[in-house]
Amino acid sequence: LVVGTEARFPDAPTERGTKHLKELIKLKKDGYRAVVFFLIQHPLGESFAPNWENDSVFSKTLNDAYENGVEILVYKCDNRLDGIDLVPESVDFDLGR
Repeated sequence: LVVGTEARFPDAPTERGTKHLKELIKLKKDGYRAVVFFLIQHPLGESFAPNWENDSVFSKTLNDAYENGVEILVYKCDNRLDGIDLVPESVDFDLGR
């Protein structure tokens, strides 16, 4: 889902996504490196934000994960008819409402 140039996740409520974030928080607290990765595939997506309107629970949990040291990586890909390339620079994200 892209609004303007901002990619947002999730496009529908995701209990499973929230569960995975909670597992990452626990792993981080247990001393492991924990990373959540978002890949923007829409050509207009230039930044990332959680979709507070569609799933405030996931969005809050993503904020909690970040505050607890879970890394958030956001990248974009270039989709073409003959292949897909990962854009090497990371994309900015904003966790606020």
